[in-house]
Amino acid sequence: MTASSLSIQSDVLRRLADHWRQLSASRRPPARADFDPLDVPYALGYISIIEVQRDPLRFYFRLDGTKQVDLFGIDCTRRYLDETMPKDHLDLAVRTYLEVMAAAAPQCHVRKVRFHERMIDYEILILPFSGDGDDRTRVDLLITGIVPDYQWR
Repeated sequence: MTASSLSIQSDVLRRLADHWRQLSASRRPPARADFDPLDVPYALGYISIIEVQRDPLRFYFRLDGTKQVDLFGIDCTRRYLDETMPKDHLDLAVRTYLEVMAAAAPQCHVRKVRFHERMIDYEILILPFSGDGDDRTRVDLLITGIVPDYQWR
């Protein structure tokens, strides 16, 4: 599924997907060096930057957006996904991240999940980026955008 074919409810995430599509015009996925958060000021706070580490496979949050922190009540910045998430949410996130990595294509989902004993409704966009090294097809970075449902419904 391409960024332009995703069914996205939130204007913030729609604009972020369009930005990714522009970056990926020359190759897919775009490189991490192609992305500058200052180019998407409308999305700041909604995005997290997640480094894909291998051997063993783990997801490291370089940055967790403040609006995501407010929504989930936990700051994952400079922490691993498996250190911060409850098991059921961890399994869902890892499965989705692996699908995005395998296809090297974005995904968008509307989700309603129980997180630390409360229900959370949100829309999530996951964007793949390649590393800046020799292998430009391998996904080494994921950028997620998460918008609570009350901001787009």
